[in-house]
Amino acid sequence: MIKMVSEFLNNVYKGENGWRGYTLTLLLTLFLNSFVAIYYLLFILGFYMMINIFNPTPNTISGTVYYFISMFLTTAIAFLFLILSINVFHKRDIFSLINTSKEYNFRGNLIKWYDRIRWNKFFRGLVVWSIFMIVSIFVPYFVDPSKFVLNFNLNQFVILIVLLFLTIPVQASFEELLFRGYLNQGLSLKIKRPIVIIIVSSIVFGLGHVVNGGFDYAAMFLNTFSAFLFGIITSLTTLTDDGIEFSSGAHITNNIFAFSMVGNVGADNFGTLLIQTDSVGFYFEFFWAIIPLIVFLLILITCRYDEIKEVLKKRH
Repeated sequence: MIKMVSEFLNNVYKGENGWRGYTLTLLLTLFLNSFVAIYYLLFILGFYMMINIFNPTPNTISGTVYYFISMFLTTAIAFLFLILSINVFHKRDIFSLINTSKEYNFRGNLIKWYDRIRWNKFFRGLVVWSIFMIVSIFVPYFVDPSKFVLNFNLNQFVILIVLLFLTIPVQASFEELLFRGYLNQGLSLKIKRPIVIIIVSSIVFGLGHVVNGGFDYAAMFLNTFSAFLFGIITSLTTLTDDGIEFSSGAHITNNIFAFSMVGNVGADNFGTLLIQTDSVGFYFEFFWAIIPLIVFLLILITCRYDEIKEVLKKRH
């Protein structure tokens, strides 16, 4: 049976939606969190300098650790601010940003938090996007292996993987809660066409990734456009699934692969498995950065056409 609307967007009506709540939430999660993280990073940096006092030049591993500590602190604090904001400013449960599950069972007993998460959809997102990433990342290597060198160092790679598995689930889950949950639901208060909601939130999500690959114009365009397409895909799965579990699994997988598989020569590679030593050309990079996402989007629309058609109907 095909549902007529996405109940997930209707979660926004479970609480209060004053403009002050949205303003304060965005300030806390997108700006103040960085200042709080810097406060703690000063202590970490001081400790780091003390243990390296006789070796002031940081090595790759220590630089990697510092980078991921920064990422973890920033997103973990933003995560906590988001939970606090949803409860204090919006008077609703953080699970209203995750799915449409009930807080109590039919007997009136409180359901444990881990039972409210649809783990099958989460792990499906992990598996499906892992296959997608393997194809889209390694095809350029097999097409022209001369432009890549193996960069495998067991110690570095193990440290990198540990850091990724500690950091990325927090970072990616926070972004899914914020963009596919909080922002999409908030936009639905004013915008009644879900397709417009998806496009607007995906543009914002894409712009947040402008400088992920540095300040090279081609890289900035590819990063922004690919993040925009990823936002479209994950927003569609969120609305059709009435929750962010699949998109969270996909996002976590995406970021783990992005940080661990292929780096660029001269950049902060964090001990990636491969190093790209020479440019493969803008059009080739565009093809393997953008076309796979477009193909995935078309497959998604084809396979779930009836569901997508219904959830994209104008809301009242």
